[in-house]
Parts: sequence; structure tokens; C-alpha cells
Amino acid sequence: VLHTAPNVRVLPDGRYEKLCIGTTTSARMSRFTRPLMSEYGVRAIMGKAGLLPDALPVLGEFGGVYLALVGGSAALETTQIEAIEGVEFEQYLPECLWKFRVKHFGPLFVAMDSHGESLFEAVHDQAARTLERLATRL
Repeated sequence: VLHTAPNVRVLPDGRYEKLCIGTTTSARMSRFTRPLMSEYGVRAIMGKAGLLPDALPVLGEFGGVYLALVGGSAALETTQIEAIEGVEFEQYLPECLWKFRVKHFGPLFVAMDSHGESLFEAVHDQAARTLERLATRL
């Protein structure tokens, strides 16, 4: 699953042409993590900025991962999506369900894993410690 709100154009035959497809922030989609994994077998979710911390136990329960895309990579992502094969819930454009055919998608990195690790939390904690050390020197 890729969290995105793509910029597309409707072709005369009703199909969609990709213009720019980049990731969107995933935190607001955290509430869908459990149903996606339990009901649909999803094991990898991709986006930017991570899921909320309460998604970590769900990733652990189902052996899932959150893969983050490198920031600013929308142009590259767009070239890696070969076609838009379908769309559901079009009334919610652009945030509906898109089916893409992709090739060599990425670069991606594991930002949250099934062992309860979160790169986002680790970076936040390290930054807080660094700020605390800097503040004591002032």
C-alpha cells in the first residue's frame, strides 16, 4: 500500500494518465493499518513521515513494515509507476484507491518494523538528547 494523492489527468477514454505521483503523509492513515493487515493481507505500507506510534504493535502482530520513501522523490516515483490500472471510490479524488503497476520502486528504507522499532522515534529521541546537551551549555 502506498499513501499517495496523485496528480492525474482523465483521458478521453476514461483512463487516467499520471502527471505527478508522490507520497503523502501517512499519520492520518494509521487507523487503517489493522484492517489492511488483518482483512487484506497487506504487509508493507509505504509513505512519508511514518505512521502513528500505536501502529507499531499492529506491525508486530502481523509481521508488517512501514517503508518510507526518500523525501523529494516524487519525480522519480512518477517514472517508476508504469501505468494506472484501476481506481476505486473515484468520488474521493485524488484520495481514492489507485491500482498502479510499478517497476523498481524506490529508494525505500524500513522506518518502522515488526520488532517495535521506529526510525522516526529514534531520530526524535536523539534530537531531544542533543538539544538537552546544547541547552545545558548555554
